[in-house]
Amino acid sequence: MPSYSKFCPRVFLLMIVPTLASSFGTGCYQLRPYDPTRESDRSSLDEICANVYGGGDYLPAMADNYAADPDCSFLAMTVNECSSGSSGEEYIDEDRGILAVANYKRLNAQNVAWIEAVRTHPRHRNKGLATALLRSIIDLSKAESDSRLLLNAQPTKILTCTIRSNKGMLRALEKVGFVQCNTIPALSWKVLRELPGWTPNCDESPQPLLDALDLKHLVSPIAKTITSWCTISTEQQLLEWLALCKEVGGCCGYLPGLYEYIVPGPNRVDLKESMEHCLVLAKDFRTQSEASCLNGAGIAILVFTRDERISSLKSKWVCSIVAHSQLAFEAALWHAHSNDVARRMRSFRCNGDNVDTLDSVDESVTALPFCLVFDDAVPLNVGTLSHALPRVTDECVVFSYQHE
Repeated sequence: MPSYSKFCPRVFLLMIVPTLASSFGTGCYQLRPYDPTRESDRSSLDEICANVYGGGDYLPAMADNYAADPDCSFLAMTVNECSSGSSGEEYIDEDRGILAVANYKRLNAQNVAWIEAVRTHPRHRNKGLATALLRSIIDLSKAESDSRLLLNAQPTKILTCTIRSNKGMLRALEKVGFVQCNTIPALSWKVLRELPGWTPNCDESPQPLLDALDLKHLVSPIAKTITSWCTISTEQQLLEWLALCKEVGGCCGYLPGLYEYIVPGPNRVDLKESMEHCLVLAKDFRTQSEASCLNGAGIAILVFTRDERISSLKSKWVCSIVAHSQLAFEAALWHAHSNDVARRMRSFRCNGDNVDTLDSVDESVTALPFCLVFDDAVPLNVGTLSHALPRVTDECVVFSYQHE
């Protein structure tokens, strides 16, 4: 059977993008790959991102990576104005500024794609450009899916997310056929930044998450006794555990990250490094001898990755938990604070890698600080640990689009 690995997204993009201008209807705009070697592209992107996230947008720093990644299509929308050359032929003035951008990332391991980094220039908002950009990405995905069908592969599901207060993006997504499917619970950045020692320029040593929030008392005694977590060492094993969590407990089937799903693949070097350092763990509570005490706990997955987009916190570590019971969630978060996990996290420094800027942290501290995200299958009952955690009030909402 032919393999999808023989399908080259970058070559296909160069073939299909010229036809996408027609999807804008008026012909006023064109869609092309973002070019990091073009000064006008870089300056336009800086203008677009200047006030995003209070001026701390990660996109300018990530743009080169997106443009170079063969599994990504980092697309730029520009004005499609034609002028006559000296010989009378028409040409497009491509040095005009960018109006909007978006990255289309193929996540082949789970047969999905992710739309991220959707930005519109401040001077061109409320003109329907985000809607037009999304429609064109759908057209691109549909064309690729049709080509994949010739290789006996399944159509691609498109996923994306936005915050609930982003009404413009919500309208654009719904207008082109996206439907809400999940949420990604995460902790409040404002609260984390106010924790002693957690900001980059603070000399004080940060406490581990549960200590800093004074929530250790909400971890049940049973959860504190659970040990012997299974180490996941391959991408296939992780996919199998995620599928099992979805089947047994109704989890989303993906590993939650910061405003994204973390899917194994060539573009997830962070996940590969975490596996190499034994920081991808799982637990099947149904196989325990003390099953009567763990009745209903089900399955949990605990993963640590480093997110280079984090700039407002001292630590770049992200703790992702997939679980569908309160006990499994508490056990995972408690184990995340263990000496064993801390030792594995610190092993990154053995290679001279100090990306965390946590050199001032006392080595006697059991756990290192980290951001926390988890599956929305985790119950949020009043009085429980998950409910007491200071979650974001502006919820991250996941949307999906399935080709017919």
